[in-house]
Amino acid sequence: MLRTTAQQWSEGNTVIGPDLQDLVDGAALISGAPVTLEDREFNLVAVSAHQRPGDTVRQDSIMHRRATPEVRKYFESFGIAHAPGPVTIPPDPERGLLGRLCIPVRWQSVTYGYLWLLEDPETGTADAHAMPLPELVAAAARAGGEMARRSRLREDLGWKVGDLLSTYPETRARAAEEIAESWSMPPGTPVAAVAVRSAGKGDPVFVNAWRLPRTILVGSGEHASTFIVPLSAPGDLSAARGIMRSAFAALTASIAGTTVPTPAAGIGGAVGGLVQARESWLQARIAARVAASRNASAPLVLEWPELGVHRLLGVGTDAALRDAVLTSGVTTLLAEGGAELVRTAKAYLDEAGSAQRTAQALTIHRQTLYHRLERIERITGLSLDSGPDRLQLHLALTLLPGLEH
Repeated sequence: MLRTTAQQWSEGNTVIGPDLQDLVDGAALISGAPVTLEDREFNLVAVSAHQRPGDTVRQDSIMHRRATPEVRKYFESFGIAHAPGPVTIPPDPERGLLGRLCIPVRWQSVTYGYLWLLEDPETGTADAHAMPLPELVAAAARAGGEMARRSRLREDLGWKVGDLLSTYPETRARAAEEIAESWSMPPGTPVAAVAVRSAGKGDPVFVNAWRLPRTILVGSGEHASTFIVPLSAPGDLSAARGIMRSAFAALTASIAGTTVPTPAAGIGGAVGGLVQARESWLQARIAARVAASRNASAPLVLEWPELGVHRLLGVGTDAALRDAVLTSGVTTLLAEGGAELVRTAKAYLDEAGSAQRTAQALTIHRQTLYHRLERIERITGLSLDSGPDRLQLHLALTLLPGLEH
């Protein structure tokens, strides 16, 4: 089941809502300390200017847009989630930590995040006695009210976004109408979907929604994140590409230095409004799946309008498509030919049967190529001089990597 969040429409594409950013900047101004605001999951929401570098934890939090599980566990051990007021975290030289003041951000006794003020390493001032606590606590309370409002909005619209991607037309139409009322979007605003997923199998991908423009509807499934993006003009995917870049920036920073596979993304075609969002979403998922199958070392993005023959991945189930393209000759090549012959066959067909370009692409001698092509014909029983045989083999080798096994 799709678990969803939503961010309300606001003028412009400000990454952080002005209220929260202004509150953080104000807290930094009155305290003289570098300040960050994180949600209760330790995702970075807003950050003030830093006149000094701080410690490694603060630097990593800003760079990766969230704290590590180890850091979160350490800070929560001080009871910040249930503390009635500000909590002083002492410096820990062994951990490379400066002291900091944590002010829980709450609304009606519910914790929505934390306001963090970093000590000055020269003066060591980051405790409750050295800070203007009444003003800072008031700022945290205002931040709590704003975060609560946004959280309620995400929860209210969240279920409706799930309905927006339903298989039932009546459900989609009702959800589109209800979302439009809260979203404050003009009727008929064109949209496009962006799907971001891991290139690995079963690795979940979650994007910090606080770091995206509030114009975006955001949905997170078990293995991918989906964004429904309003477009500035019909057919103009610029806004979708911008959201994809923002999502990639957050993801690549958060997985830096880890073994998590590189993320991949797909952008669906532009559609006429929210009620057609499912069509673009299905296209984006296919494009993301194909991108993930490329095993690229850098984040890869594919767009539905440029997907070509890979659009066939959307016309049937994976099992049906696999049965259709796995003819006896293709099956024998995959089972007996080995990776070298499969790669050679794909390269030769991609190069439209040009021996010269294929040899250059594979960096092999042309005679070696001819020898491999003979072996491919012998194993498959197909003739590479036959148009139908070439189409059969090319289609299989092109589509199979994008099919889920």
